[in-house]
Amino acid sequence: MATEAQLIANRRNALKSTGPCTPEGKAIASQNSVRHGLSAAKDVISSESQADFDLHRNRIIDELAPVSPMESILVDRIVTLTWRLKRVGRFQNQTIDTLNTDNSDPSPFKKLTQSLLLKYQSQPPLSSASADHLPLGRLAVKDFGNARVLERLLMYERRIENSLYKTLLEFQRLNIARKLKEGGF
Repeated sequence: MATEAQLIANRRNALKSTGPCTPEGKAIASQNSVRHGLSAAKDVISSESQADFDLHRNRIIDELAPVSPMESILVDRIVTLTWRLKRVGRFQNQTIDTLNTDNSDPSPFKKLTQSLLLKYQSQPPLSSASADHLPLGRLAVKDFGNARVLERLLMYERRIENSLYKTLLEFQRLNIARKLKEGGF
């Protein structure tokens, strides 16, 4: 338990720590907990294009054509899950490229990554000079501590796919039930 003097000192110090005051500072601080974006609260993270997301969203809404509020909720979930599934694919590619570009890592993981590249890529590995397009890969390597990165990305991918398939099935079930009720079948 803290002494009275410590409590007073803590309160005095807390008054000095006000956090960001400007809207710009608050916006930056709000992104402090963003690590990889595979479970982000926002659909579009800073390295992605809002316009690309909007196009993706509009295409799915046009295809699924939700009618009821519940169908709209499920379609929004489908949009988010399919976007995240695309993101995890970019993560995997950029992680492999990032690990392949870093020539200073003699780890067994790099050897595994290089063997995966040889097996699954038809193009030669990137040179270190062209590594500027790898922000997601660098982030994944940093976040996952360079251990079992691809395995973890595959785990995220499986979870997202599982959620997507469940949501699609529920959407289809609701859609069919509505059409039966309306006499459309």
